[in-house]
Amino acid sequence: MTAAPDTLPRKPAQRPLLVKLVAAAVLMFGFSFALVPLYDLMCDALGIGKIRAATLPVEATVIAPHKLAIEFVTTNTEQLDWSFYPLVKSMEVTTSETYMVNFFARNNTTRTMTVQAIPSITPVQGTDYLIKTQCFCFERQTLAPGESIKMPVVFLIDSALPEKYATLTLSYSLFELKQETAASPAREETVESLSGGRT
Repeated sequence: MTAAPDTLPRKPAQRPLLVKLVAAAVLMFGFSFALVPLYDLMCDALGIGKIRAATLPVEATVIAPHKLAIEFVTTNTEQLDWSFYPLVKSMEVTTSETYMVNFFARNNTTRTMTVQAIPSITPVQGTDYLIKTQCFCFERQTLAPGESIKMPVVFLIDSALPEKYATLTLSYSLFELKQETAASPAREETVESLSGGRT
């Protein structure tokens, strides 16, 4: 008697597929751990990891205040019959603190006159460190015959001034502005440039 043919379908081999799935799972698991060092390497290469450190605030250098002497000197031309002098000839100051000193002026002539004060600092190395916030040298001064005036200067000394400069001298020279000169805009611009707030 002839045996009946096997009509049942054969099941495909499952073992190779299972091995592939397990290998893929192991590779994915290992790759997840490798992401951390790879990320660090990428950040170092691109500079991303340094952004936070670069944006941290840098502490400013604080310069301690110190003391020095400042002297006040005035001059005027021989042709200018005015009294002009500081009410305080010298004072001890502390850098970064604000001070005020007054100057006196009187027109001793018999006519109305307009004058302008031009400042200077000695030694010249101190020029950038003496800061005037108010000064009669910023404006022209017009006085009638016999008229007098007190003129204030408000200033401070920057603490960045080297301590080897123990004394600064602030000088003012007084010049008459003739009537036609006083009305000249060009002259006014020149005077203002010479009377800047840091001299």
